[in-house]
Amino acid sequence: MDIKTFIVELTKALAWPLTVLGAVFAFRKPLLRLLPQLTNLKYDKFEFQFAKEVAAVEKQAQASLPPIPDKSSLDAVREKLIKLAMTSPEAAIIEAWRYLETELLELIVRQKIDFAPTVRTMPRVIGALLYKEGVLTEAQHDLVVRLRDLRNEVTHGRTQEVDIERAISYIESILRLVASMHDV
Repeated sequence: MDIKTFIVELTKALAWPLTVLGAVFAFRKPLLRLLPQLTNLKYDKFEFQFAKEVAAVEKQAQASLPPIPDKSSLDAVREKLIKLAMTSPEAAIIEAWRYLETELLELIVRQKIDFAPTVRTMPRVIGALLYKEGVLTEAQHDLVVRLRDLRNEVTHGRTQEVDIERAISYIESILRLVASMHDV
């Protein structure tokens, strides 16, 4: 292969990658402004679709759990969490999860289920114990797992910014789950 053929082949091989790189560089500011509006995040083999997952969890909660009564003891919690969601959706998700953790712990204590003291800090294990003892249904246990995974996506920064609508949907799913646990 002579030098001219080598240059032609190298140019052909690098044309598209360099064009894409040039376009990304040229439009970097508008692209950065669009990042917070993403509902999907994909990197290599990792793909997480926060908005779709929250919608799926909410749909599952509505289908498998009874609605929250109109005048509920959860109204004050809802009001507090939604107010927080208006200023910081991520903080509201973390706080809603913390509320669910507390409720799971109280439920396992109320049911007088034996557990190791270290389990107090493991809500997923508490959920599994409650499910194993027949206190939580399979649907309730599945929601605990899915809600925890969503909370982890937010707290560990593996998803883009969460909007208010998604945070409220998450809060409503948590409250519906808690209300169904109060019926136990």
